[in-house]
Amino acid sequence: MPQIDLNNPILTLTGNEFLPKPGITFAGQILNFFHSQGGLAHSPWGDVLLDMKGIQSDKSHGIGRIKAASFAAVKDVLEKGTIILPLDYYATNGKRQMTGMIAAPILIGDDSFICVVVVIYNLTERRLYLHEAFLTEKIPEIAASSLVRGSSAASPQSQGSIAKILLRLLNTK
Repeated sequence: MPQIDLNNPILTLTGNEFLPKPGITFAGQILNFFHSQGGLAHSPWGDVLLDMKGIQSDKSHGIGRIKAASFAAVKDVLEKGTIILPLDYYATNGKRQMTGMIAAPILIGDDSFICVVVVIYNLTERRLYLHEAFLTEKIPEIAASSLVRGSSAASPQSQGSIAKILLRLLNTK
C-alpha cells in the first residue's frame, strides 16, 4: 500500500493563487501558469498535458477558493506524489476510460491538504482530468458521509470515493 507522508508537504500555497484579475479569465490565468511551467508534468505514467481541455474538465466538477488555489500544485503532485489508484479502466464521464490517481500533501496557508490529481490515459496522450484538495482532518468525515449516502458504486473520481481511498492509506500508517 502506498504511503503519503503528511509531515512532508511537497508545496506551500498562500490560498490567494488565481484571484480574479481584470482582463483575464480564471481559466486563462491557470493556462498561463501551466504554460510558464512548460505545459507538461512528468508523471510516473509519462508526460501529462496541462492544457485548457483539462482545466475546463476540472472546472466542470465545481470549484471553490481552495480548489482554485490548488491548481498551482497540479504539476508538483503529478511529479512528486504517490500513485493511489493505478492506471486501469474506470467509469469516467459515463464511459470506461483508463485513468489513475496521484496524491500528495500540500499546505494552503496554515492548513494541511491532500491534493489528488486524476489523469486520463489513452494511446496518444495523458491529460489532466480533474483534481481535488481535501482538508486532511476532514477526510474521515467526507468518506463517512459518502458511505451514509450509499455511493459505493460511484466512480473512483467522486469526492467520496477519493476520500475513501485516502482514508484507507491514512489508516495503514
